[in-house]
Amino acid sequence: MLNPDISSYAASYKDRDGFIFKHRGNFYRCINASYFNNYQLLMQSGLYTQLTKKKWLVPHQEITGDPELNGNDTIIILPQQIQFISYAYEWSFAMWQDAALLTLHIAIEAIEKGMLLKDATPFNIQFVNGKPVFIDTLSFEQYDVQKPWVAYRQFCECFLAPLLLQQYCHVEMGRLFTVYPNGIPLEVVKSLLPAKAKWNLHNYLHVYLQASVKSGKQNENNTAAKNFSKQKMLLLLNGLSSYVAKLHPKKSKTTWDDYYEGTILSNAYLQEKTRLVQAFVNTVSFDTIVDLGANDGHFSLLFKNTNKQIVAVDADVNCINALYAIIKKEKIGNILPLINTLNSPSPAIGWNNAERTSFNNRIKGDMIFALALVHHLAIGCNVPLHLIADWLAPMGKYLLIEFVPKADEKVQLLLQNREDIFDAYTVTGFETVFSKKYTILKQEKITGTERILYLMEKI
Repeated sequence: MLNPDISSYAASYKDRDGFIFKHRGNFYRCINASYFNNYQLLMQSGLYTQLTKKKWLVPHQEITGDPELNGNDTIIILPQQIQFISYAYEWSFAMWQDAALLTLHIAIEAIEKGMLLKDATPFNIQFVNGKPVFIDTLSFEQYDVQKPWVAYRQFCECFLAPLLLQQYCHVEMGRLFTVYPNGIPLEVVKSLLPAKAKWNLHNYLHVYLQASVKSGKQNENNTAAKNFSKQKMLLLLNGLSSYVAKLHPKKSKTTWDDYYEGTILSNAYLQEKTRLVQAFVNTVSFDTIVDLGANDGHFSLLFKNTNKQIVAVDADVNCINALYAIIKKEKIGNILPLINTLNSPSPAIGWNNAERTSFNNRIKGDMIFALALVHHLAIGCNVPLHLIADWLAPMGKYLLIEFVPKADEKVQLLLQNREDIFDAYTVTGFETVFSKKYTILKQEKITGTERILYLMEKI
């Protein structure tokens, strides 16, 4: 028996076959006796070896000899630890697409090894070393050649639906998944898609036809189900894979997707700020970076393929999609790009608001970048400076932050057509507020501007 003080992780309550728990700083998975046969098949069929060799499934080791963790009625495994957990509503289109393709490829591999992938939710995918990886070891069961894919509708609602909405409607539509984290109902999807979408055969089969069947009412005992052969299963999975691979996001102009081409002060400003950033951060020791307002990742990319682990965050979906494209093309393994609106970040959702943790509770780093960000929060979003400092301080030890004064042309644009009520927004006001949370280690004006770059250490 497990130590009775060990309790399951909040997101594990649905699985009767096992659960995730945290012990001595690591996440483990407990496998119950009800899953032993499927677990042995996974390990002995060669499927586990094949998937982990391809880096499609998170590897694990079985724990033996620990009296707190071992018992006759459970198997305990220690999966490879993942530094930062992200959720699908924080991914760009291409990330969502790659996660969907991985799910389908794993399902195909499982069939060939006599197993079935029984879950097709994006919450079973994390991005590690620049690529998606499947993390739920208990999502495989013995394949019954007469039964259809039990996760088919789940795949359509959790993967295909968000991708189609981003292709036909708007690239921002992936965020709808926060409202429907168990899958966007196909009736809702059908109502949002334009009329022309129905004339695509794949859309008709996987959305419109499926929407006519009420969720959970499929009759597995009918003749069609009994005759669902392996050939038909592979035809379905390969057909979905080919279609998903051809999808693309709708071209939509977003606020900052040409930031470094058209909206920065000048190339000289960018070059000088880049020099200062590198000089400042080289004076302290750190292993992880959180780049807030990363845009297309210019400053995150300064540390690509180093031993620094980086989370690059921006509200602009096109910017994050472009950064992910660079990460894929250049095989960058240490940058995780995520979509988040910083004045309204991903909330805690799910059962008891504990199933999926809020972005603010997950985001931690040794070094926090807040470059050309504060004026957008303070002026653009009316967030007082002391609240910005309170928000940043728990994230990490060091803060690299840029103050853009009110006279700056970009701040003047924010103040255009509105009353200037920001009397406290001054260099003195900024330093006074942040000095309550941080020690200022270095500061320097960026040549050619009135902007000031600060390196601070949390008190």
